[in-house]
Amino acid sequence: MHYEQLSDTDIKEASMALQAAEELLPIQHRKTEGDASEAGLIKFVEPLVGLEKYRAKYPVFSYSIGENKLVETLIPFSSEIKFNMFVRDMNKDVKNPRNPSEGLMLVMKGAPERILNRCSKILINGEERPFDAAAR
Repeated sequence: MHYEQLSDTDIKEASMALQAAEELLPIQHRKTEGDASEAGLIKFVEPLVGLEKYRAKYPVFSYSIGENKLVETLIPFSSEIKFNMFVRDMNKDVKNPRNPSEGLMLVMKGAPERILNRCSKILINGEERPFDAAAR
């Protein structure tokens, strides 16, 4: 049978079968979304903590605007801004957290100069210090 003879249903079923088969592979052999560093992080961390379980336990923090409109606190990666950012809710016991002590954690990944330019403090040996010109 030639490809031109396959129906849309046949193509969809074949694609779903391939995706299901890929899910059975170890994470290191699966196709991942994102750039090479993102793929490397995912493939390294998955066997250690189980990403889906971790993401479910610590979801991206969301808040409501108006009636029934939920907004996730994230900035997706783009080549223009060269970073991504999201806020994780690390403490499910606190409703509507507002600060880090209540379990909010900001996570950024991207080009070092884009990340460092947004930092005002640095943690050295467990001590928080100003990230000033001397520290840079």
